Amino acid sequence: MEELSKHFSQSEFACPHCGKAIVKQKLVDALEELRSLANRPIEISSGYRCPKHNKAVGGASGSQHKLGTGADISIEGLTVEEMYGLAEKVAAFSRGGLGLYDDGHLHVDVRSGRAQWAKINGKKVSIQDFFAHNSPTGNAGVSS
Repeated sequence: MEELSKHFSQSEFACPHCGKAIVKQKLVDALEELRSLANRPIEISSGYRCPKHNKAVGGASGSQHKLGTGADISIEGLTVEEMYGLAEKVAAFSRGGLGLYDDGHLHVDVRSGRAQWAKINGKKVSIQDFFAHNSPTGNAGVSS
């Protein structure tokens, strides 16, 4: 599959069910910006999802993954809170979607309109509660 940018190839976004790899360039450009800020590689754990795969993994019916505008990522050596802090500096993500998950991955998307959420053990919680839960002292703050 083709290279989408300096650091990302179409195959990284391929659906594990059907093999299609639909990805919008705006998402790739935002991921490149995030990679530059992190100064380390980004792993795409979930990119495009066909409707059948999205349903099988319990994805939202209006999932950005189905549109090629969302990805679940991790960055080696960074916590989900650190990834979130960097992603907030990328305009396409701070104005789009950011989801924090306690399994260590961050969802990013380039939707039109801000959406942010966090999940602990599969249950939605506030971003502040997520940070407090994952802080060693229980009082981590969220910078604005």
